[in-house]
Amino acid sequence: MKHRATREFLIGGVIGPITRPEVVIAGLYRGDDLVIVGRTVPLSPAQSAELGAVLTPAKPGHPWPDEITSQRWGGKDSKKPLTKVEPLVAAVAADAATQAGQVRHSMRFIRVRSDLAPDDLDQLDS
Repeated sequence: MKHRATREFLIGGVIGPITRPEVVIAGLYRGDDLVIVGRTVPLSPAQSAELGAVLTPAKPGHPWPDEITSQRWGGKDSKKPLTKVEPLVAAVAADAATQAGQVRHSMRFIRVRSDLAPDDLDQLDS
């Protein structure tokens, strides 16, 4: 049985175009490093439109790769282009199970938390 709780993560990238994202790639800071911690299930058309309206392209120096593999989350080892964005806070429904700071199962995007800044979130343990 999976237990999901609402948590806040940073959106650091998306799969798909920035104006119509398909999947959110979530992260948290560990010191000054933005670390990938999980991904969402595919977004609904309404979620994609909501998110696409507020995402902005990442500034130079974004630490994430240009491609990401699905193998990290138990999928086939296919690479997909990663659209890097300026980090913003989002509420997601996430399983409580984690491993080495990584969320073990896909999350569900709930909404953007425009009332929170990236610095407001707890960091990963060093």
